[in-house]
Amino acid sequence: MRAEVRIYAEDKAKLLADALRPEMEVTERSSVEILADGNDLVIIIQTEDVVSLRAATNSYLRWTKLAIDSQEAVNMQ
Repeated sequence: MRAEVRIYAEDKAKLLADALRPEMEVTERSSVEILADGNDLVIIIQTEDVVSLRAATNSYLRWTKLAIDSQEAVNMQ
């Protein structure tokens, strides 16, 4: 199974990719690739089954939201 998530991030795609890379890990059930493609953050998840695909997708989407919210909070100060 494979999922590719593209998130338009204006000029912050590289910053977000760098923030998420420490979370990348290859396990027995999944692997993840994170990259900045112009203004898009791209997260590619490959797994052996739909359960691990759902879990990995949810985790990376939550971490992405956290990174965006953190960056916005820092800019507000």
